[in-house]
Amino acid sequence: MEIKVPSNPWYGDESIPLEFPESWEVRVFRMKGENSPKIGKDEIIRALRNPVKSEPLNEFAKGKDSAVIIFDDLTRPTKAGEIAEAILEEIRLDDVTFICANGAHGTFSREDFVKKLGEEIVESYPVFNHNPYENLQYLGETSYGTPIEVNAEVMSYPLKIAIGCILPHPQYGYGGGAKIILPGVAGMRSIIYNHGILAGWGYAMKFREVHPSCQMAYGRVEENIQRKDAEEFASAVNLDFIVNVLVNLRRDSTHVFAGHFIEAHRKGVEVAKEHYATPVDFNFDVVVANAYSKANEATLACWTAMCLKEGGTFVLISNSKWGQITHFLHGRWGIKKRGGTLYLPPPEILKRAGKIIFLSQFHERQPSFEVLDERAIKVKSWDEVLEEIEAGDKRVAVFPDATIQKPF
Repeated sequence: MEIKVPSNPWYGDESIPLEFPESWEVRVFRMKGENSPKIGKDEIIRALRNPVKSEPLNEFAKGKDSAVIIFDDLTRPTKAGEIAEAILEEIRLDDVTFICANGAHGTFSREDFVKKLGEEIVESYPVFNHNPYENLQYLGETSYGTPIEVNAEVMSYPLKIAIGCILPHPQYGYGGGAKIILPGVAGMRSIIYNHGILAGWGYAMKFREVHPSCQMAYGRVEENIQRKDAEEFASAVNLDFIVNVLVNLRRDSTHVFAGHFIEAHRKGVEVAKEHYATPVDFNFDVVVANAYSKANEATLACWTAMCLKEGGTFVLISNSKWGQITHFLHGRWGIKKRGGTLYLPPPEILKRAGKIIFLSQFHERQPSFEVLDERAIKVKSWDEVLEEIEAGDKRVAVFPDATIQKPF
């Protein structure tokens, strides 16, 4: 039996064939929207002209002399270029600047911006990284106490537009919406307060429990304290208009939701609940979790270890030429002095695995963003994976893109 899983996002997007012995019982758990069709430019334009709880985008642009377009970075699968082109056609402004909402993710290169936005936009418009340490403007505090420090360049434009995608998220319930602002273009003090002091992630977990509204947060939006805080933050920034999409297993945009950054997001979440929903089962001898859409945050695929029987074999595939993301907040910055301010260790759920196998063509001795613990056996081919799995019949679960699949 052969199953193909996608790999190497932004650097070729080729498939990896996984051949299983005929005697093994192999089940592939697919999200409902895996093969949803790609939307066209006309559907994007229609959404911009018929937004959710908002004036049409071209009406927002009237009387404005300039605009900033904030877009998500390469840790997200959004093909932002096709959306940005439609936005530029609608607003018809010459003075437009693009800001990458890289939050605490480090910086990106011209090559990265071209992958995200396309050559023509990068040649024709200024495109900048966000700096979470400098060039910030202070606007006060949210009601939760988070300092509102935001990219000063963003605040310099009368029209603020954002592009992103809605995906299941372990802290915010779903990505998209106000998250493009906090943490996307927020200062580090703001991000630390929202993620650590307020929600309790990272090192804070040693001293307190994660806030109840953020525990097992996949799919939890309305009550989520991190998201509520981010939405207050984005309101203070005066984010005018957002475009959020859902994606399929090829990273194509399949649905588009445009308009008010809260209302459009909520409408998108209602569809996302079904789109990313994946049936699960338990007590498998082997779980194969492929990390594709967020391959550079491969730890997000590890939730699938809950389907593994105690002592079973967990196989993580993360074939990303980029490796793991640099994360100023949650990442690792050394061997002897390892952590960012809210360093996150490998997921606790991996302790149920008796063996961990990590398949990639692009291994790192120590990823800057933790993925697996020291038990992981690193291999470069599927044949090596099969050699590491003990002989005998196996019951196997395969998840084609566990970084965006939702287990309910």
